[in-house]
Amino acid sequence: MTNTLTVPPPENEDTDQTALLARLTDEVSGVLESMGELSDYLERVVHAVRRAVDGCDEVGVTILSKDRPHTAAYTTVQTLEIDAVQYALDEGPCLEAARTREEQLVVDLCSDDGRWPLFAQASREDGLRSLYAVPLVSGDQCVGALNLYAWATDAFDGFDAALVRVAASRCADAVVAVTALDGMRELAGQLEQAMASRAVIEQAKGVIMAMRGVPEHDAFEILRKASQDRNVKVRLLAEDVVAGVLRGSADPGGAGA
Repeated sequence: MTNTLTVPPPENEDTDQTALLARLTDEVSGVLESMGELSDYLERVVHAVRRAVDGCDEVGVTILSKDRPHTAAYTTVQTLEIDAVQYALDEGPCLEAARTREEQLVVDLCSDDGRWPLFAQASREDGLRSLYAVPLVSGDQCVGALNLYAWATDAFDGFDAALVRVAASRCADAVVAVTALDGMRELAGQLEQAMASRAVIEQAKGVIMAMRGVPEHDAFEILRKASQDRNVKVRLLAEDVVAGVLRGSADPGGAGA
């Protein structure tokens, strides 16, 4: 089983693919001026990648700080669960990609190729079938991995690889640049604070899921669009949504209204 995906020659890419690549590049671009901006940026990256890659169900970013892995951004709590298994077992695609600086691809987790037997067994029992992890490399530094998960087998193709590699490269550059400014020693603390702030976002998603009858991904998209329309950070809008429910508001925070 190959560990890499072959990107089709540029002349074979159609206009739609070119436009999609350009749109993703625009979404994951940007210069961070402080560590405080990193969490929001990584959240933008994971959701942009999930929208761009058709076969992808979940996306996460693993950051290595002092050789310890942290999930710095994720699309849903299922991503957290998959990552937690890898961290607990100290094996899996995101750790392998980050440690070896090599892409890790599995087209069918039910066909165990021996790389991560414990992770493979635990994850396929939960329905995971294919995955793709790309190291976050900028210059001579590797700061983690961008991880894609899917419930279908053989979910990722060569064009998907081109998209993910662009996102991983931009993401790595952003992380390295901001840690050069604020220092790697502050990164772990910033990530822990960011994960704590995610609690209110998860609560707000739950409110929207219950009130509108939509799945988790759609609930986040409602929050994201409302935050863009109102020029308010997602976390602050989420706090408003939760507060609206506590006040008995029929339309929590106006999200998606």
